[in-house]
Amino acid sequence: MSILDRPDRTGLISNISIAILSALVVNGFIALVNPSEMASPGSVHLQPPGYVIGTVWLVLFAAMGAARWLLLTKPINTVHARRLVLSLLLFCLAYPFYTMGLKSEVIGLVGNVLTIALSFFVVIRVGRISRLAAGLVSLVSVWVTFASFLVVEQLRQ
Repeated sequence: MSILDRPDRTGLISNISIAILSALVVNGFIALVNPSEMASPGSVHLQPPGYVIGTVWLVLFAAMGAARWLLLTKPINTVHARRLVLSLLLFCLAYPFYTMGLKSEVIGLVGNVLTIALSFFVVIRVGRISRLAAGLVSLVSVWVTFASFLVVEQLRQ
């Protein structure tokens, strides 16, 4: 049994830690490729500075890690649901790469729409097993919806 598949406190800490570490690695990549993304405030009303965005993503990754662990604690087979949460996590990690290093707002917006759709799908599937896990995953769609409105506003300028 993998340490990530343990339904105890060690498994919870491991799932959250690996998710956060993954986000830190990607945020580090963003900081190296485009340091201004991490430091400068946005040009759109209500757009938080890059470090706030990075912090929110750390919380979202922790939430996805916790959601994956919550599914382990259920007395039924949750392999498929856990894979869905992992898929969403990996899709979110890939965002800076498929948006060409955060340089394309249009591709980013398309990625946001796909992320929202995937997170809704995961929420529906996971919600059948654990409402709390679904609630944690739903935070991704809330944040990405907010980010999408900011991108649309930026494209209008």
